[in-house]
Amino acid sequence: MKIKIICVGYLKQKPLNDLIADYKKQIKDITILEIPDEKELQGMKKEGEQILNKISKDEYVIALAIEGKKMTSEAFASVLDKVTTFQTPQITFIIGGSFGLSDEVKERSNMLLSFSDFTFPHQLMRLMLIEQIYRAISILKNHPYHK
Repeated sequence: MKIKIICVGYLKQKPLNDLIADYKKQIKDITILEIPDEKELQGMKKEGEQILNKISKDEYVIALAIEGKKMTSEAFASVLDKVTTFQTPQITFIIGGSFGLSDEVKERSNMLLSFSDFTFPHQLMRLMLIEQIYRAISILKNHPYHK
């Protein structure tokens, strides 16, 4: 399983960076790419173009969106397992910026995923996502982390 996370915005808080780095060490093949956060709503299209330029045709794309599907950690692990077993080893996650994701990014996505009806800062969402990816891998390996 190869995982890529495309994030709008840069992570500058050292405590969050340290926590994310700890999870990255434990996940074998993960890459995090950052693109600039636009300051106006019109910039969402530019963010979308930059995101789409970082995705190849064979990647399974999961975009984080408030209107996306909610699921348990076990169901999320099952999705990752099915995708990597039957479709492609490459899963790409997208975390949008302050204004969300462009329609083009949502249309390219194979799945829209929601963690909650709440809105979270994209910096915190990055940590939450990488933790859930690690948890899913742990579930698939029957590792006790999930318990």
